[in-house]
Amino acid sequence: MVVKWDGRREPFQRGKIVKTLMRIGASRSVAEEIARRIEDEAYDGISTREILEAAFKHLSQYEPTVSLRRDLKSALGALRPKPDFEEYVRILLRGMGHGVEGNRILRGRCATHEVDGIIHMGGETLYLEVKHHSNSHTYTPFEVALAAKAKWDDLIEGYRMGLNPYRIDGVLIATNTKLTMHARRYADCVGIKYLGWNTPESGGIDQLIEETGHYPITMLRSLSEGELESLSAGGILTLKQLLSAQLPPSIPSSRASRLRGEARKILELAEG
Repeated sequence: MVVKWDGRREPFQRGKIVKTLMRIGASRSVAEEIARRIEDEAYDGISTREILEAAFKHLSQYEPTVSLRRDLKSALGALRPKPDFEEYVRILLRGMGHGVEGNRILRGRCATHEVDGIIHMGGETLYLEVKHHSNSHTYTPFEVALAAKAKWDDLIEGYRMGLNPYRIDGVLIATNTKLTMHARRYADCVGIKYLGWNTPESGGIDQLIEETGHYPITMLRSLSEGELESLSAGGILTLKQLLSAQLPPSIPSSRASRLRGEARKILELAEG
């Protein structure tokens, strides 16, 4: 039996390992061979983290380039919530051709609100509500959608009273995980748009990343916490930015060259 992140136990499922490895670029034959090896090595009570670590260890022997990258779901969770993930979402939306403004403090009728951005999308003006979860298994709850609707209503009244300059037509909730069913149903009912992992069905944040090619720098498995902090402080949050921007002086030139080389390989693999 396998022990999941929340303590629940479930039977070993080889197919999950195959799916995870193929999602980061391994061929099916390699993924299936690694899954068989891990199944042979597994013991009762092995954790999902141990399985993942073993999978990457074996993968480095078969396809070294693929093993340079972290899986996308974990990479998103590794971004710092503020300000990094918020700005990363704005980068994605700009990559889709939308007009995007940064954080704003806006007055409503009853309260003053901080919003994570203003989006001009399809003739509408939306305010951006970003929610980040370090644990990729954590669902974004109903309360987030409920609070977003209350803020939206108050901002509409604030605009009518001349307290803020934006006529807000809607809300976009953006998160790196899934939303609960209750949250999605409520959002659909009141007209709130949302973007999460594999959510909505028309295309989630994972698909948006693949379409724009704006993969986060945390895809680099070798990236240290200190390097992440230095790069994000310099506004470098994507692999594309890493290749084109001037890196901070705290990262030696030899290390910068290695990071860029790894980033280039990951992007080439993704574009495949």
